[in-house]
Amino acid sequence: MILFYIGCVFVLLYGLIIARAELDLIQIRSTSAVPISDLEKASVIVPVRNEERYIGRCLEGLLAQDCGADGYEIVVIDDGSEDRTAEIVQQYSHRGVRYARLEEEKHGKKAALSKGIALATHSIIITTDADCTHPTTWLSTLLHYRNTTQAELIAAPVRMRTERNFLERFQSLDFLSLQAITAAAVSAKRFNLCNGANLLYTRSAFRYVNGFQGIDHVASGDDVLLMEKIARAYPGKVGYCYQQAAIVDTEPVSSWKEFFQQRIRWAGKSTVFQSGWIKSVLLVVYVLNLILFSMMIASIAQPRLIFFTVLLLAAKAAVEYSFMSRAARFFGKKELMKWFIPVQPMYVLYIVGSATMGFFKSYEWKGRKVR
Repeated sequence: MILFYIGCVFVLLYGLIIARAELDLIQIRSTSAVPISDLEKASVIVPVRNEERYIGRCLEGLLAQDCGADGYEIVVIDDGSEDRTAEIVQQYSHRGVRYARLEEEKHGKKAALSKGIALATHSIIITTDADCTHPTTWLSTLLHYRNTTQAELIAAPVRMRTERNFLERFQSLDFLSLQAITAAAVSAKRFNLCNGANLLYTRSAFRYVNGFQGIDHVASGDDVLLMEKIARAYPGKVGYCYQQAAIVDTEPVSSWKEFFQQRIRWAGKSTVFQSGWIKSVLLVVYVLNLILFSMMIASIAQPRLIFFTVLLLAAKAAVEYSFMSRAARFFGKKELMKWFIPVQPMYVLYIVGSATMGFFKSYEWKGRKVR
């Protein structure tokens, strides 16, 4: 029973965090639009590795942006692809898409981004991924926000494209929660989170903080860890473009193995976060789910604990429901909420497993073993 009472305390703490986040979402203000002719020019950097399946679709979307072809450039950096990625990208050279390949002795997303930024001709850098699709309003919306706020770094929303099976529904719900927390936290200046699939920063800020120097030993973190560096160097100059016209869609992973590899990779970044706020939030989430996991295991031997386990799990779901519903409306994913309650027990197992393995386990990314 002591676990149940401790769990109640952590549900309360978690409830306060979620309530604050929902209030922060409600208070986000829209930015006013400016004429497209007044927008700064941007370099869109797309790091790729073995993306023959998606890169053509991505480039078609990027070339269709409504801010005019002379308002931006597209730079694709190939991180040692072993498929037809290079051939496909080079078919777009006559439409202005630039292509470069990393030297053999260099590899990884940070190296690809660094090379892309070195080759870029514009002062605004926007990063995205090859498996993403972009609405025609994407680039102009980000640049409108930059024009209005003069932020040195701007995070923006990402969602999963499809939910054709249980795995995709599960990861889409999980991703929704992460994106909503990101929007709330960054907009309210509480702590920094972002996703490199939809990220803007100035080249001058990147150079001022010496790029990825100091975080290049971390296999992941080309987005959040860079964001922390820029936020420390430019207080108050980090923002979040919470607008539906800026949403980028990304592909869900296709297997449970890939899903856990991805989440382990993300969890591994948490060990080097600088923000006390984000570490505290992650700790509360982890401990609450660890308590629930422990109670689920204990219920096997002591069936009388099942009632208290279900009660605690229901309390956690109740705390999250309004916040998640708001996020689902913004991202156009309201139909996913019918899966919210059924996935709760599995969510506990996933959080405990991926967070724990993120501290100790190496992972595989794009055919490479990484630690």
